[in-house]
Amino acid sequence: MRPMENYSKYYKVIEDIKYGRIQSATEATLAVLRTAVRFTEEARGVSEVRNFLKHLFFKSIEARPTNALLINVIRGAILSIKEAIDLNDMKRLREVFNEYYNEIVKEIKVMNDAIAKMAINRIEDGDHVLTYSYSTIVMKALKLAKDKEKNIRVYVPESRPGLEGLNTARELERYGIPVTLFVDSATRYFMKEVNKVLIGAEAIAANGAIVSKVGTSLVALAAHEARVNVFVLAPTLKFSPETIYGELVELLEKEPESFISIEHMHKMGLKINDKFNVKVPMFDVTPPEYIDAIITERGLIAPQAVTFMLREIYGWPFQFAPLKELLGD
Repeated sequence: MRPMENYSKYYKVIEDIKYGRIQSATEATLAVLRTAVRFTEEARGVSEVRNFLKHLFFKSIEARPTNALLINVIRGAILSIKEAIDLNDMKRLREVFNEYYNEIVKEIKVMNDAIAKMAINRIEDGDHVLTYSYSTIVMKALKLAKDKEKNIRVYVPESRPGLEGLNTARELERYGIPVTLFVDSATRYFMKEVNKVLIGAEAIAANGAIVSKVGTSLVALAAHEARVNVFVLAPTLKFSPETIYGELVELLEKEPESFISIEHMHKMGLKINDKFNVKVPMFDVTPPEYIDAIITERGLIAPQAVTFMLREIYGWPFQFAPLKELLGD
């Protein structure tokens, strides 16, 4: 087996996810899967693949533990290649993994396209839509609305930390959609000019709560106060079956340096210690009562119906392999 340092080109994807160079949950998931497939094509044997994938998958989830799509896709990947690994059949392993990768890419595209098409039925000519952070599906829906010649304007908070809103605004401008970009603290101020909110999700818990970029809950709260409808666009692959058994979605925090540099703090006479601390949460939880509907590839549902959707997908009692057990083998 090759030394771990020789795997550095494959582990770059983990750094890209950890430091926000890949912002979308969908793009992060597909980037990890592409890396896994590429390694499998170049690996020398089944044992090397098994050890590498276990490490890659574990580190990827550690870098973005909120990403339910990533967790569910990794679960499917492990189950798809388990038999080939048990049989020590490298040829079969490559065939099955490539087949799974192509199927999941197609499935995600089909799901996202279906959701975007349903979402534009909720977008009317003349709408002022607010979106937050960066969502592949939301961007697809807004572009589709533009292609359908719906006259819309989009409001985008900057989305600190990470400033994903800047990428969202830049892409919308390329689509030819009028954009108003503003500081996060002005969200409540601008909500009076908005009549719809469209957001994506990192994960959807069994109780219908939405895990997404930190600040999403404040956007939803401001919309709830202003009686503005909030729609979450998310495939059922982002539903978290683990939460039905009481597991909590881990909320990631970043290092203080991602918010303010140590050098700048020193210039200001600040020093991190037990009396002065800096917290940089990356995700928060939006209660289901602030969400009007979740638009999935299976249709539009109320947040309170997520448990029933999970039963439909996984059966009752739930039949799914906990990822911790799969990675622990």
